[in-house]
Parts: sequence; C-alpha cells; structure tokens
Amino acid sequence: MLASTASVAAARSGAVRELDLGSSAAQLRAFLKLNVSLVAETVFYLYEGSLEAAVPGRGMVPLVASTSIVRRDVEPRPDGHLVSIWEATVYHRSGEKEPLDSFVNPLNGRTVRPFHQREGRNQILWTEAGPRFLRQGQPIATHRSGAPFSLDWQRGGGRIWVSRQSSGVYGRNSLDPAVWPLEYSGPELLYSEKTTNSGVEHELADPNVTNAASTYALSQVMLWWPWLLMGQAPGFLVWDTQGVKLPGVATVPGDTRRLFEKVHPTIFGSGAPWDGEISLWTEYPQQRTPAPGKE
Repeated sequence: MLASTASVAAARSGAVRELDLGSSAAQLRAFLKLNVSLVAETVFYLYEGSLEAAVPGRGMVPLVASTSIVRRDVEPRPDGHLVSIWEATVYHRSGEKEPLDSFVNPLNGRTVRPFHQREGRNQILWTEAGPRFLRQGQPIATHRSGAPFSLDWQRGGGRIWVSRQSSGVYGRNSLDPAVWPLEYSGPELLYSEKTTNSGVEHELADPNVTNAASTYALSQVMLWWPWLLMGQAPGFLVWDTQGVKLPGVATVPGDTRRLFEKVHPTIFGSGAPWDGEISLWTEYPQQRTPAPGKE
C-alpha cells in the first residue's frame, strides 16, 4: 500500500519505528519498498526532463523536453523479487504536451525527427546477494562483486534517499557507418548515469507499508542518438529527468495520458505492453531510413 494511513497516523502520534538498515535483508526490503513494491503489483513512474548537448566550445545547448512513463511489474519469488521493466518516452517542446514531429537541430542546422523511443522488457532479480540481470529469463554476465546487497543511504528531515551509479558500454552500435553515416555515433554505446530514489523514512520502517511513496531523478550522459544526425561530431548528450512513483495508473495526469495514447498507448495495458526485448537501437533501423548527406 502506498503511503499507508496507518504509517501516517503513527508518524503524527510520535509512535514511529526506527528504520533498521543493518543487514542486507533489511536494506533490500527498504529499497524494494522505495523503488517498487514488496508484493505482486504493477508500479508506474512518471518523470519529465530535458535533453541537452555538451559541445566543445559551445557549452550546454538545449534540444528538447521529454516525458517518460516507466512500468515495473513485481513478482515475488522464493529467491528474490523479479522486476520486469518497460519504459516509453515522448519528446516535445518545453511547456507543451504534443509529440514533436520535427525541429531544427541547433548543433548542425539539420531538420531532425525525434524518435519517441521505448525500451524493455528488461528484467532484474533483486536478491540479498545483489541484483541479477536477466535476458529472456536467463542470467547475463555482470560486473557484480559477489558482495551482499548494500547501498549508501542518506537521511535528513525525516526523509531518506539512495543513489546508484553505473557507467560503461550499453551495447554495440547496430548501425553500419557506411549505410548510416549521419546516424552512426561510434562502435560502442557508451554511457554514464546516476539515479536517485527518495522517500519518507517512517514509511520504510512501517511493516504495514509494502509500497512506499518515492521520487526519482536520473542524470545520464551518452553518445549522440541517431535521430539527431550528428555522426561522430565531438560532444555528447545529457539527459536530466525527475519524477514520482504513482499510486496507480488512474493517477496519470490527463494531458500526459493523452500524450502517450498518441504514441505509446500499450504502456497502460493490463498485460505486457509489447513483446520481446526492444530499444531505440533495435527499432530505429527498422522504422527509419538513412538520412541523405554525409557527416
């Protein structure tokens, strides 16, 4: 239950349990309550942000605004909590809620068409021995140390937050530079990101709360996305976005719901929103053709 009435009443009366994070099991339980849920259910996140470019000699250049819906299906298992993740993003102008069809890229003067991307299904099995990343239900290689689950928690003013950082190679670029010279940004999809979840400490301590309220922030640095037609020009993208876990799909704001129903309507369905494992990099070459011209 999200932000339970019982926990709120306890906080007001002063009968608040102390949050114990002294073991891997306690940390995992607190993280799952904050990030998703301890019970089987579908959790939605809504976050909005901006896409900017960092270019040598020009500094930060604003590009477009973004709105994302993230769907996480939670399945408790004997060996942990399996979380299946789907994410959909729509690009638009700042202050507007209409999908952006095209705009002039200020970095190169080309008219570009945003690719309103979707990703998933991604799967993570959260265990006391750390997360296990799955593909088609099978574990994939990771850089896990084998250490017990542990995060660096911060507290203040009755709130608690935790950040996670990762960087490296997301995957290999599927585009052929000879065919996609303007879309090809390099052989490896490099990235660096930091995500932060924040909530109310007494909700994580309350045993009656299985799904705690949570805010979310993401800062991600990556190579040029293909639809910007930047080729291998110097610079990189910076995506900053923030938002909140929703009590349910019914609480998605009306303008946001209408925005996604135009582009990614299946994200709100009762079953898996789409089949297979897809991303910008798998769908782009299927739905677009190479732009004319050279880098």
